[in-house]
Amino acid sequence: MNISGVLVHARPEKAEEVARRLEALPGVEVHAISAEGRLVVTVEEAETRMLADKVAQVQDVPGVISAAMIYHHYEADENTESAWDPVPAVLRTESGNEEASK
Repeated sequence: MNISGVLVHARPEKAEEVARRLEALPGVEVHAISAEGRLVVTVEEAETRMLADKVAQVQDVPGVISAAMIYHHYEADENTESAWDPVPAVLRTESGNEEASK
């Protein structure tokens, strides 16, 4: 699962409407809205490519001035196997270099 924190800057008079539109997108949650039109948003998607597409959708919502991904976290889903492993094998060994000890 990919989880990203996105800072969205919207036109202040459109901030509430932007928040409603963002909340309608699957995997998007609005956590805070400031009077200046800044929104704290999280986006969750299984695939990294889909996450990037979702952040682009956030940018395209009418009333949004800018959207910047400020945080990204990948967490392996224990119920799914993936060919891609974000942790290199060298970081999972005690010595840090298992191959060199052979």
